[in-house]
Amino acid sequence: MWNFIAEKWRETINHWRDYPLRTGTVWMGRYRIERFLGMGSYGQAYTCTDIENGCAVLLKRSMPSKLELGRLLLERESHILKALDHPQIPKWIHYAKGGRDEALIMELIEGENLEHKMMVQGRTFTLQESLGTIKELIQPLKHLHQAGFVHRDVRIPNVLDRSGSIYLIDYGLACRIGEQLPEELRALLKETDSADNNASSLQGGSWAAVKRRMRKPYPSSDLYGLGHLFLFMMYAGYEHEEGQAERGWEEELELPQAVNHFIRRLLQQSEPGWLSAVQCEQDLEQLIAALA
Repeated sequence: MWNFIAEKWRETINHWRDYPLRTGTVWMGRYRIERFLGMGSYGQAYTCTDIENGCAVLLKRSMPSKLELGRLLLERESHILKALDHPQIPKWIHYAKGGRDEALIMELIEGENLEHKMMVQGRTFTLQESLGTIKELIQPLKHLHQAGFVHRDVRIPNVLDRSGSIYLIDYGLACRIGEQLPEELRALLKETDSADNNASSLQGGSWAAVKRRMRKPYPSSDLYGLGHLFLFMMYAGYEHEEGQAERGWEEELELPQAVNHFIRRLLQQSEPGWLSAVQCEQDLEQLIAALA
């Protein structure tokens, strides 16, 4: 009984510690909280005004209840973002520390993510729009890979559209190419060597297996993520007929064979796959030109 009470008490304390900062609060004497954007497993995001210069910024704060582990993840993201300089990647501005509180300050990209467009607005995409989005995302990925890093989380929530310009955000899971994460961190992120990494489609294999494949510290993992992102965009306009048996994505979407082959290579279902975003980009440009 005592263990149960103690656990509930810890949960209450953690919820209190992780309660979002109030609008109007001036964090660290410099950043005025304007809006709470959301909370992930290890951090909180806010739009803020830097009162020293009046600029709007994004503040990503480590989750207080996650203690040192939350700060470690945030510091890793800060180091990686600081090393990058690309117009489709949020710019690093500052890393602030104060007691147990730490936050990453970066460029605020005002836009809508693809997940919101599809799930809330009911937005659908043509084949050309979907391929165009993939082409746009290859640009920041090329820069990221050439800098020696891999994103490891290329998904629709992490793609922002600002007036037609595409941005790749959230580098919280990024790492150096080939990096073996500390055991404690791997356990927390549920990255195990025994995972089934052969999920072949949105229908075949679990989404957990898909994510585990995306977490591999190699550029091909980001291309794999692009493949699934493309399928999500195409499925936004797909209507499943009642009573129809579930089929593979190639049968359901009825795409041109050249597109099927390209996506199979992104998903590494066809040989050879690509080892770099540069190689993938060259073939994608040829594909788009052939479909025009």
